[in-house]
Amino acid sequence: MHLRLLPLLLLCACKPGTPSQPAPATAPIAPPTLAPTSSAPGEPSASKADLPAPSPAAASKPTEAGSTYWSPQMLHTEIKYHNPQYDGSGQFEIDQGQPLALNLRGASIQSLEFLTKLKPLALDLSGTPIKDIRPLKGMALIELYLEDSTVIDLSVLRGMPLQKLYLNNTPVNDISALQGAPLTELNLVGTKVTDLSALSKSPIEMLWLTDTGVRDIAPLRGLPLVSLTIHRTAVADLGPLAGGRLQRLHIGETAVEDLSPLKGLPLTRLVFTPARIKKGLDVAKTLPLQEIGTRFDEGGRDLSPPDVFWSKP
Repeated sequence: MHLRLLPLLLLCACKPGTPSQPAPATAPIAPPTLAPTSSAPGEPSASKADLPAPSPAAASKPTEAGSTYWSPQMLHTEIKYHNPQYDGSGQFEIDQGQPLALNLRGASIQSLEFLTKLKPLALDLSGTPIKDIRPLKGMALIELYLEDSTVIDLSVLRGMPLQKLYLNNTPVNDISALQGAPLTELNLVGTKVTDLSALSKSPIEMLWLTDTGVRDIAPLRGLPLVSLTIHRTAVADLGPLAGGRLQRLHIGETAVEDLSPLKGLPLTRLVFTPARIKKGLDVAKTLPLQEIGTRFDEGGRDLSPPDVFWSKP
């Protein structure tokens, strides 16, 4: 499992680019060792065995400022206290005893109560059974990954300083809580989102909308988009993209018939369905494209240089 959180501050991300790293404590993969639950020989059995034991963090040594000085093992133990089925597979980025990034991708966790004691800047819960993210309320997360989870309600994210949010393949249908967020990357692939109005004033640069119910991209007008994927959507009008700074555009298998709004854009990659285009092919041939094709998805890609592509019969 590769950590990909906080690429500008922390880790070698899964996304392009190799960020600088602070001098953190490394995170072991070994499962945590929990305190014994039975009494020691010669001692009486606990009379309150039916009550939960104190959280492991309660017994940790505080820092001078009064906050817990976390180690990777303590984090594993705290997570397992709230999630008995947790296998210790998480990875962490810790700086001076403070967890900055938690990668719990694919972990068997159902409760986020352990986060009430933490203040991470980045969190990956992709592929977990998590549905309730209310424990995130009030956190200052910069990056959040909820891919392939069952999270639906994003209301707790309102006012959060998120810059990267990945929701692909979730049942999310409402992103109104993201209004005003300083998002630069948002992945909504395979969600039930149809309304993008919450993004109308965002500084978003990279947006993925494949297989969503989005039809209208008017809220994207004037945004600093660099990369946009509306593959397999019902979007028909590219007018809101005119005059922008877009460099990569995927409109394959959409209702788009007119490429004229792309005139003058600094596009270097275009993926589209030529058979559906009725107007604007001449505009496409004037773009500063480096790659052009009809497929660029999980099923394959056929990108080629423009001269090769346009010479095809």
